[in-house]
Amino acid sequence: MLFGMSRADVVAVMGQPRCSGKDNDSYGESLEINIGYDENGAVDHLGMSPGAFELKFNGVTIWTPSEHPDPNVALLVHDPDPMEYVGFLMFTKVGVETTGYHDDDPDDLALVVSPTGKCDKFLPKAKRPDLSKYVR
Repeated sequence: MLFGMSRADVVAVMGQPRCSGKDNDSYGESLEINIGYDENGAVDHLGMSPGAFELKFNGVTIWTPSEHPDPNVALLVHDPDPMEYVGFLMFTKVGVETTGYHDDDPDDLALVVSPTGKCDKFLPKAKRPDLSKYVR
């Protein structure tokens, strides 16, 4: 998946989505993969909830189909200074946002990959999160 791909190109790679909306398509049995599109119909984010797939970041396995540990542990290695905005940790150095893990909200577990700079508009209102649960 590449940022900027057209919806038609995504369908050619992923097949038909299980659920489709104006600005996004969802894949997977539990709709655990969400592909978002900008106003021009180009991919502008990829969201994932724990599901039956393997997720790797920088060569490190984050999730497997049967295990879905907190991805923030691995992400903090690459960006030890994330910001928090409306329940999302924004790892701006790597273009990843997470939710549900740092604030113990099991109904909202997700990881979103965005192009560099997409979250910059939220940074002025963002705050430094409490990361004490990740300190060893």
